[in-house]
Amino acid sequence: MTNILFAAEKSDLYLGDTIYYLVLFAILLLAVKHFAWGPVTDMMEKRRQQVIEDIDKAADERKKAEILAGEREEQLKSSRQEATQILSTAKTNAEAAGKDIWNQANEEAKNIREKAKADAIQAKSDALNEAQAQVADISVQIAEKVIAKNLSAADQKDLVDQFIKGLNK
Repeated sequence: MTNILFAAEKSDLYLGDTIYYLVLFAILLLAVKHFAWGPVTDMMEKRRQQVIEDIDKAADERKKAEILAGEREEQLKSSRQEATQILSTAKTNAEAAGKDIWNQANEEAKNIREKAKADAIQAKSDALNEAQAQVADISVQIAEKVIAKNLSAADQKDLVDQFIKGLNK
């Protein structure tokens, strides 16, 4: 064993240097572990956690977006149905209003026709009453003339003819 230890002496590599290098390497490893490896590992762990959180958050946001898209689609369908119903109701109301206007116009026209008929009947009645009154006046006048004068048959015929001609005017 002594040959092994001294063998290093012949190659200009000493056991003391080897141990020194090994100790320095161990110290360097401890320093790297303490100053670099720990913070790098912590940084990598934080980054890994951040990536996991971002992926989870993105999945949650995607689910929310899908839910919102479904709700929006349902609202759109509902809005379309409401619009169709509103249009249908408006059309029905417009048709009903048109029928009401038509019925009112027909009723007013009927009332106007009935009033015109009543006015015509009243005018006819008034004309007949006036004609009767005139005939009565003429009859009284004729009677007065007849009484005032004895009329011959020819005079009576002339009087009646004059009376008839007076009615035609």
